[in-house]
Amino acid sequence: MHLKFLSCLMSAVLALLLVACSGQHTTVEVRKGAQSGLDISTERLAQIEEKLQAEVEAGIRSGFVVMINQGGETVYETAVGLADIEQSKPMTQETQFRIASMTKPVTSLAIMMLVERGDLLLTDPVARYIPSFEGLKVATSHNYNEDGVIPTEPLQRPLTIHQLLTHTSGLGYIFDFSTDLGKEMIAGSLYTLEGDLGARIDALADFPLYSQPGTEWRYSYATDVAGRVIEVVSGKSLDAFLAEEIFLPLGMEDTGFFLGQDDFSDLAMVYIFNEAGEMVLPGRRGNNPDPNTDSPAWPSGGGGLVSTARDYMRFAQLLLNGGELDGVRLLSPATVELMMSPHVTQEALLGSFMKPGENFGLGGRVVLEPGFAGRVQAPGEFGWGGYYDTVFFVNPAYDLAAIVLAQREPGPYAPESRAQGIVKATAYGALE
Repeated sequence: MHLKFLSCLMSAVLALLLVACSGQHTTVEVRKGAQSGLDISTERLAQIEEKLQAEVEAGIRSGFVVMINQGGETVYETAVGLADIEQSKPMTQETQFRIASMTKPVTSLAIMMLVERGDLLLTDPVARYIPSFEGLKVATSHNYNEDGVIPTEPLQRPLTIHQLLTHTSGLGYIFDFSTDLGKEMIAGSLYTLEGDLGARIDALADFPLYSQPGTEWRYSYATDVAGRVIEVVSGKSLDAFLAEEIFLPLGMEDTGFFLGQDDFSDLAMVYIFNEAGEMVLPGRRGNNPDPNTDSPAWPSGGGGLVSTARDYMRFAQLLLNGGELDGVRLLSPATVELMMSPHVTQEALLGSFMKPGENFGLGGRVVLEPGFAGRVQAPGEFGWGGYYDTVFFVNPAYDLAAIVLAQREPGPYAPESRAQGIVKATAYGALE
């Protein structure tokens, strides 16, 4: 384990012990950041564990792992509940989680590394690297016409790399159950197809786009397509590129794509809620794989990574530091700032699930006007979450980062967890 990280961790633990023993107010001084001199109250942060434990005892989640950094230091971390209820296996800081769409910012960063090297441009057409995307069609209706087909029109402009990273590509995903186009995409999803990443992405090109590129924000397979672009440009498989160019340099030893049965041993179990409101193991349901036993056969740049809180915090700290961590620079400060800037027009955001006052950068949500969203946020915040109930955010203005990890499959009977909101509100509220 990294010696600097151990030192930071021991300092944070010592601070918490001092609070517990003396009852005195304790702060950790920020060493770097836009607002130097800010302190953060470890006494306030210590309240998080009680709130999360209450959710575990209420059966809302099996467990949580939380980590908070400020000023380049780990100022709080905790693990509560169980990673495996059946085996009575506790959550720990070493527990690995399926971080799902928290993979997207990592893949987006990899694309920007290639941009900085001059290997591709954000304005490049995707078809330059994936020829099957040359003949894309755009649906003029998302439902069948009288002939039983989705009506289409030609592209008005090429689909670009920038539109992949901003989810304005027009591509679909697996969450549209209401239209014929959505049902077709679910039936032929990347997860049910066969072959390597290249073959799956080529098959995706057979589906029409939902809209002309650049006209609307729609959450999609776009980052999976970006993963294939990385393979073509770099000459490496996506898993090899991320491992060699990002995870190894950053010391993220417990992060990667899990592609074998041996990789399940350190993973927290995914639970789903039944009609009685009980946490149960999901198993296989029709075409849906069992997340606890089925290994993906391909590296999904949009949602395939597993990681730990400590590992992913190194990625988050890299962003806070403007692209550098412990002497390793992956991106320039200007490029990181570009990633965390708004890239989508308000017209394109209409009808999306983004909250008012929020925008989208290159791979994650950007907070512009926090009050409009009706939740605790601050301007300049950047982050994203994952399907199985994971989230992270960074805010350079306060040199603050937080990660909240749990493992729950969404469903109609799943109770809402307040954990993510509690951690964010407490982290901002502990600043002084």
